[in-house]
Amino acid sequence: MGPRPPIGASAIAGTVLFALVLAVPGILADPDTLWQIHTGDLILRTGAIPHADPFSYTAQGERWFAHEWLAETLMALANRTGGWRGVMTLTAAAAGVTMGLLLYHLRRFMALLPAVAVMLLGIANCAGSLLARPHVLAWPCLELWCAGLVIARARGRAPSWWLLPVMVVWVNLHGSFMLGLLLPLAFLIEAAIEAGPAWRQPVIQWARFTAAAWAAALLNPDTFEALLFPFQLLGMQNLNWIGEWSPADFSAFHPLELTILVLLGIGLMGRLTVPPFRLLMLLGLVHMALKHWRHDQLLGLIGALILAEAIGRLAPPEPAAVARRMAVPLVAALAAILALTGRILMPLGYEPGGAVFATLEKVPAVLREKPVLNDYGFGALLIAHGDRPFIDSRADMYGDAFLGRFRQIADGNPGALTAALEQYHVAWTIFPPDAPVLLLLDQLPGWHRLLTEPAAVVHMRDDPGESRISVQTAR
Repeated sequence: MGPRPPIGASAIAGTVLFALVLAVPGILADPDTLWQIHTGDLILRTGAIPHADPFSYTAQGERWFAHEWLAETLMALANRTGGWRGVMTLTAAAAGVTMGLLLYHLRRFMALLPAVAVMLLGIANCAGSLLARPHVLAWPCLELWCAGLVIARARGRAPSWWLLPVMVVWVNLHGSFMLGLLLPLAFLIEAAIEAGPAWRQPVIQWARFTAAAWAAALLNPDTFEALLFPFQLLGMQNLNWIGEWSPADFSAFHPLELTILVLLGIGLMGRLTVPPFRLLMLLGLVHMALKHWRHDQLLGLIGALILAEAIGRLAPPEPAAVARRMAVPLVAALAAILALTGRILMPLGYEPGGAVFATLEKVPAVLREKPVLNDYGFGALLIAHGDRPFIDSRADMYGDAFLGRFRQIADGNPGALTAALEQYHVAWTIFPPDAPVLLLLDQLPGWHRLLTEPAAVVHMRDDPGESRISVQTAR
């Protein structure tokens, strides 16, 4: 591992990505951003983190902990300060800082050009997840933590205890912190294998750090239950029909495909030698990315760091050039200021959820007060509009059984649809125009189309007064 590299190239890389993200309103395209900001606003208004569902009517009052509360509060503050431009700036800053850090740490192990190539491949795998959501705000923590572990292994010592505050922040930002808790265990095993008969000292050192990391992760409002949350979520059987939880699809080009092909090519050429246990970690990340496409980002960031030492043996870092160390970062900072100024002055050209909100405005207010059956992707929009949804993307709170039942409804199962309409006394429904369930609703006695809009179709009961249950009290 080489000396500390100049920060110029890293500053440029971070600034370029910051500017690019600021210019892409599509990072606001995920509806979940709306309910997450709404949750942050609730925390700011009440001064408390919700521990029961405040949004839906089907799970109203049920236990729900806002495990991403810190990220959601930051998003709400950004929104209050600068509207959607503020949210975009926060997201762009997190992405830019992450990629700047990634290039900086890669250059500890390898020359500039290979480091840039690895960083670009990492960015490509993160691109699909580059959205204004808590996981992006957690990227700097993920990178700092994993880089700290990799550098410690390269030096033959345990990680610095200065990493522990990173875990404290991370556990309150996003559930990906659990991977950060598991990685030290993997490196502990690797250190023990490498040390051979002298395994005792590295095992003790890494075990102390690992125990401290798990203790640091308990510094969250939900303590032990927050540590169980990632396992409970991944244990759900009905996640794979939700877009970000679906398996990798190679029917069209995907950065994951390129990554796998590059790794295969380098490996088959015999150019890259990776220690067996480090290879096992990499294969685990590939498996996660193949199983759920949302994990591409983990492969892009962590995989790059895991391979850094092996790639560095092929292309070691150049001698550090001391000159111009400060000039380049200053130019990069000026470029970042110019990019931010441009974002403020340019029209956004995009209103998150605007088309669905326009449809909701056409639904009579008295009807919107009654129970609704909504599309999974519309749940966040209903929350942001002030309406109580049947379901939204907080899959962990609704539970596996409820999610499986809704999947049957969305797929157009007649029995599941009619049972839900009656059990929850549903007065109206809202789904995208291509939803299979619309064919059933069109033919269902006692129901008719109220609105047919480009963004959504609304059905209502012929006599909505029959929906006796109120969205304020339904369970």
